[in-house]
Amino acid sequence: MKSLLIFIALSASLMPARAERITFAVSMGSAMPMTEFQHETLTAGLLKDMGDALARELRMEPDYMVLPRKRVEAALMSGQADLLCDLRPEWLDSKQWIWTEAVFSNNMTIVSRADTAPLARLSQLTGQRVGTVLGYRYPEMEKRLGAAFERDDAITDEQNTSKLLSGRFSYMMSNSLYYDYQRKVHPKGALLNRAVFTIRQFDTYCALPPNGKLDADKVNRAIIALRKRGDMQAILDRYRPSR
Repeated sequence: MKSLLIFIALSASLMPARAERITFAVSMGSAMPMTEFQHETLTAGLLKDMGDALARELRMEPDYMVLPRKRVEAALMSGQADLLCDLRPEWLDSKQWIWTEAVFSNNMTIVSRADTAPLARLSQLTGQRVGTVLGYRYPEMEKRLGAAFERDDAITDEQNTSKLLSGRFSYMMSNSLYYDYQRKVHPKGALLNRAVFTIRQFDTYCALPPNGKLDADKVNRAIIALRKRGDMQAILDRYRPSR
């Protein structure tokens, strides 16, 4: 009996330790190329690819907590989630979060169909409806065009793109990650103009709670390592049209 107990103890000590888990809070309101869901489970997209790569670098196992947009910040605050990614400080209500190195670089753009001349200056939009997403704010447009900024709201980016392609309007607010992906996969992607008007470049980051289990410096080292090895660029290239 004693020999059996010793054998069991030795066997247990030789078993590999189970990896600690890292939980990402993910908004179900986003879409490809950021997220793809099946039955409220995150199955693909930039956020999953980046999360999987970051977890591997940290030697942890990733979990994805899919929530409505208004509940993701609460999950971080309560400790249910460890990270909330692809955001900027001004997009969240709480100012207590610790922010990582940049994970994605993006561009706020105005896009059009291939049969439409790309913008040369914002003042050309005066008197024109511009495709926008309901609930989103476009401060640069509001500041520079004022009342001349005429929104044509859709519920999602996908609806907006359909309206652009059907000729409901000539110009649409977008961002380069989403728009490049549409040019790659949309059945009518060839009708989307490669030339865009860039309003500004912006980076997005991951937010950590101040008393969470993750060490911010360790997370930052992992993000920097992924970038230096070219892993982050390889992830982005999966969702862009061939050059």
